[in-house]
Parts: sequence; structure tokens; C-alpha cells
Amino acid sequence: MCEYTYENGKKCRLKPIEGSAYCPLHIPYDEGEKLLGDEIKRLKEEAFLKRLRAGQTYFEGVYLYDVKVSDFKAEKPIVFKNSHIRTVLFDGVSAPGITFHNSTVGRLVVFESELGAFAVHGSRIFGLNLLRVRFSNSVYIRSSSVRYVMINSTEYTGGGEGDEREYGERRTATGRIELSDLDEVRRIGINVRYPLLRKILEEHGIKPSESRERAVKATALAIRDISFDQSARFKRQVRLSIRRFHGGLVLENLNIFGHAEILASWLRNPEFVHTRVMGNIIFRKTSFHGDFAWNSTVLPNIPVELNVEGFVEVEDCRFNSHRAAEVLYRLARISWERNGDFERADRYYYLEMVAKRKSRLGGRRRGIKRLLMRMESAFEWLFADLTCKYGTDWKRPILIWLAAVNVFFPLLFFLTRSVEGISGSMGFLDYEYFSVVTATTLGYGDYHPIGVGRAIASLEALFGMFMWAVFLTVFARKYMR
Repeated sequence: MCEYTYENGKKCRLKPIEGSAYCPLHIPYDEGEKLLGDEIKRLKEEAFLKRLRAGQTYFEGVYLYDVKVSDFKAEKPIVFKNSHIRTVLFDGVSAPGITFHNSTVGRLVVFESELGAFAVHGSRIFGLNLLRVRFSNSVYIRSSSVRYVMINSTEYTGGGEGDEREYGERRTATGRIELSDLDEVRRIGINVRYPLLRKILEEHGIKPSESRERAVKATALAIRDISFDQSARFKRQVRLSIRRFHGGLVLENLNIFGHAEILASWLRNPEFVHTRVMGNIIFRKTSFHGDFAWNSTVLPNIPVELNVEGFVEVEDCRFNSHRAAEVLYRLARISWERNGDFERADRYYYLEMVAKRKSRLGGRRRGIKRLLMRMESAFEWLFADLTCKYGTDWKRPILIWLAAVNVFFPLLFFLTRSVEGISGSMGFLDYEYFSVVTATTLGYGDYHPIGVGRAIASLEALFGMFMWAVFLTVFARKYMR
């Protein structure tokens, strides 16, 4: 019998290899290669697949090279404990679960499979890839050392458990993808391109088609307590990339040594708790959906909990709450101001102010208060937004002034014939001359308004003074700071 002793005290019952005290599964790499050379690789794979097809799904202390499990249905969870595996590929596997505990794996790939749960605990893995996996319970990768984590086109297919909701809990027990307490991480990618994975699949005779790529869906994606590789060569790289994810998002106790990006995703009640990004963070084509509790408790703390040393970009994003848009745009504005790019900061300031104005309109006021709020918002739009984009655009007041003084007001005077001059007859250029004189409040006296022209001239004089004041203020703000 094999001399390997399991943790429960029992010994392995497989026949040992001639010249060794261990069976093909438990013989270490060095000893097996010394006895059989490259033949040991084939023996190990055959022994493993034979035991798996015989119904054994628990493997402890095994040493495997390159293993592929294809089109296999297991009645019990497949468990690896205290094992050493160079490469393992699950293709088209249906099982209640796959678990790696206290094991060392070079590359772990799960492709086109249906699982109840997937769990990694206390293990050391170089590359972990889940591609087109459907799970009905949860995915947990905890307390391990994982260099690369790639999860693509993976989705939760169960209905969740309602017991916790009945007692007032927000989070369900199932449907979660959780990455926690990981160290030596170089990159975490959700729906990112990984050319090496395609190469690995093709080496095993699998040619995945890109047309089947879909979003990663889960009740929640929780990434917490991650220790990223601090090597200088990774500092300029995107270390956390979340693309086309649909569900809740929780980033907690993260110190990202590099950049982060969240692209083309649908986020429900996203949380950023004690999260620090040493590079930039990018939100692009992402939808933020928060309920009332999230808007009241989590949203106000995001600027405090999310610390970004570089830039924050919020591009082409959608919000179901104007308050959320205001907070995210403010966070972006502050980051660009801190780094001295006031041009981009002004752009986010304008978006922030527009969101703030719309947020006030979305209040629960009724009756006269709501009417007054609408009037105040209309006044703000007319005199602050339309004229100069809240002080961020110095060209707009000039263009508005030129268009109004040289076209709009002369046309009003011309149509109403409400200006008289010392020359008697009035041409359009005379009306334009009177408009310029009125807007600049010079008042030479050679032309004067009559009838309704007096009201128009008074309005133009006020308009001209206001627009010049706006222009000088915006111009000074733009170029003097």
C-alpha cells in the first residue's frame, strides 16, 4: 500500500510505484521523475482520471502535472487538499462544487462549467481563471496567495436565499463573488482580455469564440483585504479592472499599488470602504443604481472612504440619482484641482453644479415650495448655466453678447420701428449702431427710443452690463488662478 497518510489517520490504499513507497498520485515530482522520467506525467494523469471517473472526488496530498477534466458530471464536490498541481483545466464540468484547500497550483482554469460553488482557501496559485462559468451558490477565493485572478462571462444562476431578507439583512447568502485576504496579487480582472488564457485553452484543444462573451453577473462582487505586489514595475499598470459587471460592488480595505478602472458596468449600491488608489481610477460607461438607504448613508462617505492619489475620471456614466452624480463629479473635480489641471477640473465642476441643481428639483417639496424651487432653478439655469456654464466658459458670454447686440436687439428695434434719429430715415445699420451704444451704456444722444423701444433699450442696457460683468469675472477666474 501507498505510504501516504491522510489527515484523518488513514493510509492511501493505492498500489505504490515499483521502487517507491508512494502511488502515482502521491509520489513527489522529483522522486517520480528520477524513477520514470517523463512517463510519470502520463501515469499521474491516468491515475487521477481513473479515480475521478470511479466516483472519488476527494484528493489529498496529490502531485499532478497537466490535468484536463472534460465533459464530466460529479455527484459530490471535487476537493483538492494539501495538493500540488502544475496546471488543471476543468472543461464542461458539472459539479456541486470545486474546492482547493491548502494547495499549490500553477494555473487553474474553469471553462464552460456549471458549479454549485467554487472555493479557494489557504492556497498558493499563480493564475486563476473562471471563464463562462455558471454557479448557483457562491464563488469564494480567500486567505490565499494568487498572482492573477481573471473572471470572465461568469454568472449566478440561482435564486438566492430569502431567510436573511426576512430578518432585515440586505445581503443574501448566495450569488456572491468574494475575493478576500489575498496577497502577492498582481492583477484582478473582471471580463478583461487575457491572451495567455486563450493560448492555454488552445493547447488543450479548445478554441473559445469571442461572440459568446457576456457580462459577469452576481448579487455582489466583494473585493477586500487585498495586498498587491509592491514591485515598481507594476506601479504604472491597471491592477484592478472591472468591466461589464452586473450587480452589487464592495471594495473594502484595499491599497491598490497602481491604477483601477470600472468600465461598462451596472453597479447596485456600490461601496468603497478604506480604499486607496495610488494611481488613477476610471469610471466609464458605468451605471450607478442606489436605493434610498445607500443615498442616505453610503454615498455621503464615498469622498472620505475613497482616497485617490492620482486622477478620478467619470466619463459617460449614468446615475439613477442626481445626488450620486454630484458626489462622483465632485470627487473627480477635487482630484484634478489637486494635481493642477484646472481645465479638466472646470469641466467636472460644471457637471457637478448641473447635477446639484437637478438634485434640488428632485426633492419631496409640494405646493408653493415646489413652485419656488422650480423658479429658482430656472433663474439659475438662465443666469449661471446658459450664460457661462457656471463660470467655466469665458467664450460663451462673448458669443451671446455679440449675437444679442448685433442681431437680436437690432432686429427688435427694426421690426417695432421704435427708434428715432436726427437723420430722419433709419436703416438696419442705424438700428445696430443704436443697439451697440445702448448695450455699452454710452448714450451719445443722436438716436433715442420711443414707445416700446424704451422698454427694449432698458432691457438691453441691463443685459449689456450684466454680460460684461460675467465675462470679466469668468475671464479673470480662468486665467488668473
